[in-house]
This record gives sequence, C-alpha cells and structure tokens, in this order.
Amino acid sequence: MKEGAAWYQLAALATGLLVVAASHAQTVLPPDPSKTIGGRVSFQGFVDENGRDVAALAGTPNGLDPAPVWIVSPIYTRCPFTCSPITTALKTALRESDLEPSAYRVVSLSFDPNETGESLRAFRAAMQLPAGWLTIRAASTDALERTLGNLDFRTMVIGDGQYAHPNLLAVLAPDMRLNEYIFGVTFSPTQMASAVRAARGGASSRARYGYVVVGSGIGLLVSAFIFFTVLLRRRRG
Repeated sequence: MKEGAAWYQLAALATGLLVVAASHAQTVLPPDPSKTIGGRVSFQGFVDENGRDVAALAGTPNGLDPAPVWIVSPIYTRCPFTCSPITTALKTALRESDLEPSAYRVVSLSFDPNETGESLRAFRAAMQLPAGWLTIRAASTDALERTLGNLDFRTMVIGDGQYAHPNLLAVLAPDMRLNEYIFGVTFSPTQMASAVRAARGGASSRARYGYVVVGSGIGLLVSAFIFFTVLLRRRRG
C-alpha cells in the first residue's frame, strides 16, 4: 500500500470515530510535522517538580559535552489510559538500547494547567523514573500555550478532568530544534537509538516525512478510540 493511500484510509477511519463525538468537543488532531520540524521548542516559564527553572537546564546540563538530545513525552499525571504505558515503554526502550545515558535527556512534560509539583513527584515515584529524568509543568498558562504551540500539540477536555490527546514523543536536537515525532504507545530500543543519533547528527525527519504522516494517522486513530471509549462510558454511567 502506498504511504499516501495508507494515510487517507487511516484518516477516514479516525474521522468516522470522531464524528460521533463532534457535537461535544473539538477534534483532536496529531501535530503537523511540516509546520513544526526544525522549529525551536521553548521551556521558558516551565519548572520541574521541585520548582527549578527548566529553561536554565537547556544546553549542556550537568556539564555534559556534547549537549544531549531531548526526548519530550507530553503527559498528564492523572491520565487513566496511555500516559503511564508510554512512560514505561520509553523507559524500557532506552534502558535496553545501546545509547549512553549522557546522549539524551528525557522530559515528561505535563500539558495539564492544574499540574502541581506534588503530583509530578508522585508520578515519578509511581513510575520509578531515573534520577536524571525531568518531570515538568508550566508556571503560567501563557508558557503552556506557547510550548504546546511549538509542538503543535492539541488536547481536548473530555470531562472529569481528563483529556483526549495524541500519543507521541518529540525528539529535540541539542539546540532545542524539533527533529522528529515518534507516534504510538510502544517504542523499540533500535527506534529510540536511531532517533537520538539522527537528532544529534542533524538528520531531520523531513527526509522520512511519508512515514511520519502514516504515524500521524495511527496516533489520530488511537486518540479517537480513547475519546470514543470514554464518551461511551460516561453515557452508560
């Protein structure tokens, strides 16, 4: 199947699921790589679980040279569905890869405007995150909107404080330019090693744009399925 045909079939199926809920909320779409790849992602206005300024950690944190690639995992700590599995899958893939820990820095970025330092600390403990793994939140609504805009990451409130959202990782080059999205809820050690090395070497994913488009369709399908499932549960409740 050609990549373009695959994308349109995936998009059509996802659209069918989302139409059911269209009268309740706006559609959640995956990021458009053609608009964001190569753009800088700012962490100005973000703090970690202990209130430290995240922007000050960019560049060469802890004296690492060369500067690491940043792997950004958009999550929220109250997520009952995919955020914990994504975090576990990423932790496992990196641990089983042949990458040196100094080659990358992982960031669990909460897109919940009501996230707190306490909830981030609880998430770290529950997920048993490595010490160098950052958990961060926005200190202001403006900062959150700006950074989610940099990533073209959109969410949808589905009631009871829950969100429908794309399932993905964003891989940033050491200069904080967005190099690649990795869509899905599972990741292989080889996939993560390849993404980190490409970002460090300056190989943009634009060269693999067809595959990214198909991945976007898959991410859209997963988000649509989650929304549809939650909507049915709420109606039955």
